[in-house]
Amino acid sequence: MIRNIIYAILLGVGMAACLSQREEETGIEADQSAALTETESLIENATPAPSTFVIQKDRVGSIKIGEPIDSMRNQVPAGYTIADTVLTLEGTPATAYLLKPANEAKGLLIEQACNPDCNVWRINVQNSSYKTPKGIGIGSKYSEVMRYHPISTVTLADGGFVAVSNESGLSFVLDTSQLPQNRISKFTPETVPANTLVKRVLVY
Repeated sequence: MIRNIIYAILLGVGMAACLSQREEETGIEADQSAALTETESLIENATPAPSTFVIQKDRVGSIKIGEPIDSMRNQVPAGYTIADTVLTLEGTPATAYLLKPANEAKGLLIEQACNPDCNVWRINVQNSSYKTPKGIGIGSKYSEVMRYHPISTVTLADGGFVAVSNESGLSFVLDTSQLPQNRISKFTPETVPANTLVKRVLVY
């Protein structure tokens, strides 16, 4: 009996040594580490999905108006980066978030409202790659905007000269550089020049 027990112990030690040697020879641990690093690199360098560039009512891609900021920050799409920034709204500093494709200088400026929990309040589209399903975005003409997104009002607001589409839940910030500055406040949705360009899109 004692002889059998000693034999079993020796056999177990021998098998453990064999497995340890095999792991060293095959480099299993090194391969797993390399695979993890490669996966992380692929995520960082991934090409953003086309769906992340679609502007819709209440949302842009997967970012939705009203969703918790923590949820938004924890679900950054593949190929994107996110960074905190500070805006001054009516003289008061406010935290916002710049979400953009990793290889782009601009993307989405996400503004929050906290009461007390912080949620996505407005999405400021600053990159021309983002379009509505009808192809409207930065660089579109006002006449094209009117064709697909009926404009309720045009007004001077904190974002500039804005054409508001209540139906679409979108505001189009217009480029006023080619407009007579003394007449901007007098324009109506019907009298804004057709060739006026969109320079930003606000989703609210």
